[in-house]
Amino acid sequence: MGYAPRANRDRMPAVPMQPIVDPAGWTARELSLDDDWIYTLSNADCDEILATVDAIEKRGLDIKDIGRDDFILPKVAGIMADLRDELLNGRGFVLIRGLPVAHMTRAQSAIAYWGLGAHLGRAVSQNGKGHLLGHVKDVGGDYGDANTRGYLTNAHMGFHSDRCDYVGLLCLQPSKSGGESRIASAVTQYNEILARRPDLMEELVKDYCWSWVGEIPPGELPYYRMPVFSFQDGFMCVRGVSTQIFKSQGMAGVPDFTEKQIEALEFYKTIVEEIAFDMEFRQGDIQILHNHVTLHSRRGFTDWPEPERKRHLLRLWLYDEGGRAVLPVYRKVISGIHADSGVLIAPLDVEEAA
Repeated sequence: MGYAPRANRDRMPAVPMQPIVDPAGWTARELSLDDDWIYTLSNADCDEILATVDAIEKRGLDIKDIGRDDFILPKVAGIMADLRDELLNGRGFVLIRGLPVAHMTRAQSAIAYWGLGAHLGRAVSQNGKGHLLGHVKDVGGDYGDANTRGYLTNAHMGFHSDRCDYVGLLCLQPSKSGGESRIASAVTQYNEILARRPDLMEELVKDYCWSWVGEIPPGELPYYRMPVFSFQDGFMCVRGVSTQIFKSQGMAGVPDFTEKQIEALEFYKTIVEEIAFDMEFRQGDIQILHNHVTLHSRRGFTDWPEPERKRHLLRLWLYDEGGRAVLPVYRKVISGIHADSGVLIAPLDVEEAA
């Protein structure tokens, strides 16, 4: 069966401490029984994308300067509009399969990926170095370090949501083993916690402190406050429980977790593991997630010894001007990480980005 959108199915305004009805409330079993959440690029789609990449290369545009109006896609633009609708009003994620990266240069893959992303939103900085094009690649980082981001290690990562409206990953090279991409519906998770432990949900809709992980906007404290599950204008938004909530502990001005808070955070992690879906991630796949309703993680992995075969994903953080309503503090959080130098760049590899 081919791709079939779930957008515009039944949804009701979300209210704290009440069950949520939203098309983004799917289960792992549903996804395992049908692959209608995968959009496979046709030969014609790929030809159109490659022709546009060629035109961009001939113009000599820097990747960071490529806008939606530069990346002209007579047919595929309509597909991307439908996929954005699915992110906002449907399952809250899409998988685009079949970009022929094995036959493309690194620059061509990056241009194609960037151009498709430009039809969904505006790329924002992913770190203090101002990187608009990110790289998920093991460079020997220690995930236990308070200021080390997990995407630079080969470690298992807990379920979380990134600081943007949509996060996209393009698989250039898969690992030797492991590294499976994992996703979970925050709507399903919320409803499960509410049904089984409403007393713990009462904790999760209250404010917690979250570390900026060393990437602190000017004039801000080293942390900010918001609930795990927040509500704005009838929409629920999740802030995934990850190292950022735990790394705030011990900071000046941050209270220690109460026993009830700890129990709530642990139950949150238990439930997300119960409902998670392991997604096959092939070379040329593009995964795009709506961070406000979809959590993600990855399993630890073993890499290939050859440098050219190492697991390598390109990442985009996209800000959607017409996206779902969120708390004002979270709109600040997802507007991109402040670049220390004030310069934004789109490096082609993590070594170049270091």
